[in-house]
Amino acid sequence: MHIQKRQGTYRITVSCGRDESGKQILCTTTFAPPKGLTEKQEKKALYEFADKYERKIKGGASANYSKMTFKSFCLDYYYKNHLETLKPKTANGYRAVIESRLIPYFGNMRIKNITPLDVRGWMASLERKDGKDKDLSRNSTGSWFRTLSAILGKAYEWEIIDENPCKRVKSPTNTQPDVEALQLSEVQTICDKLPEYDDIRARTFIMLILNTGIREAEAAGLEWRDIDFDDGVISIRRTSQYIPGRGMVESTPKSKTSVRDIPISQDMVNELVKYKIWQRKVIKDLGSVYEGNPGEEARLFTSWNGKPIFDSTLRKWLTKFLKWCDLPRVTVHGLRHTFASLLIANGTDARTTAALLGHSSPALVMNVYANPQDEAKARAVDSLSGLIKRRKKR
Repeated sequence: MHIQKRQGTYRITVSCGRDESGKQILCTTTFAPPKGLTEKQEKKALYEFADKYERKIKGGASANYSKMTFKSFCLDYYYKNHLETLKPKTANGYRAVIESRLIPYFGNMRIKNITPLDVRGWMASLERKDGKDKDLSRNSTGSWFRTLSAILGKAYEWEIIDENPCKRVKSPTNTQPDVEALQLSEVQTICDKLPEYDDIRARTFIMLILNTGIREAEAAGLEWRDIDFDDGVISIRRTSQYIPGRGMVESTPKSKTSVRDIPISQDMVNELVKYKIWQRKVIKDLGSVYEGNPGEEARLFTSWNGKPIFDSTLRKWLTKFLKWCDLPRVTVHGLRHTFASLLIANGTDARTTAALLGHSSPALVMNVYANPQDEAKARAVDSLSGLIKRRKKR
C-alpha cells in the first residue's frame, strides 16, 4: 500500500495482484480528512481509512479481479492472508504443492476462468517427478486436489471467483495407508537391548517415544522444565522442527488437544534423571562452546553444541539402533503407532488413548491405530478353537 499527500487530500494505492503478463494491477482511492483535526488525529483517521480500504480490496468487494492469474492470487493473496496463519510445517507443505504441482499448470490462467474441465485436465496430466516407475498414489493426487480446492475455496470466500470449480469434480478416493508398528515381541527385544546401547541420547529418545507416543517434533521441543520428576509427568508445550527455506522453527503443538500432560513410569523417570546428569556434564565440559540454554530451559535433545536438533538426526538415531538390534526398520511415527496399538490391545479406551496421543477424535484413533497385535490375533483364534472343541464334546 502506498499513500501520497496531495494538497489537503491523500491518494491511497493498493496492489490488486497481477495480470497474465505479470503487470501489477493497482486500485486507488482518495481520502479527504475532516476539518479541525490535529495532526495526530488526522494521521490516525488516514490510516484507519487506508486500512479499511485495503481490507475491502483484499476481500474482493470492489477490486477488478477479471485479469488476475492463479499464480498472482497464490503469491499475492493466498500466501499473505492464509498460509501465514497456519503452522509452519503445514504452510510449507501447501507451498510445496502449489509451486511444484499447481502453478506449473494453472499459473498463467485467469483464476475466474478456471473450469471443472481444467481441473480434470490437470488431474489427467499428473505424473511422477522423482524418476520412479510406480504410478502416483491416490493419496498423493487426492492431497493435491484438496489443496487446489482449498485455494479456490478461499478465492470464492473472498469473492474473487463466482464458484469453486473443484466442487464439480470428484476427488480421488484416499486409501488408508499402512502405518508400520512393531509387534509386542519386537518391543520386548528393544527393551532388552536398550540398556546395552552405548548412545545415551538415542537410548533415552527411543525409550521416551515408546513410553509416551509423542510426535517427533514434540520430542525435539522438550525442555527440562517440561519434566515433573516428582509426579512423573511430561508436559507437551512446544514443537521444534526444520522447515525448508526457514530453518529451525519453534512453534506451538499441532492442535489444542496436542497441548497435554502425559504420565510416565518410574523407569522412564530414572532414565531421564541419568540422562540429565550426563547432559549437565557435557555442557560443563564444553564450556563456552556450548550454544544452548544451560538451565531448566535447555532442550533434552540437541546437536552436539546445544543448538536445536534436526528431525533427521532423531530418525538416524532410531535407524542405527534398529539395525544394531537386527530389527525391521520402523519410523519414529511407527513407534508412536506402536505405543497406541499396544494401549488399545491392552484394553485402554479410545478416549484415553486419544488424549495421550494428542488427538481430538477417539474414532479416528480407533480407525488409524487399532491394528491387532499378532499375539492378540493368536489368542483370539485359540479362544475360538477352544470354544468349538467344547461345543463338539456336548
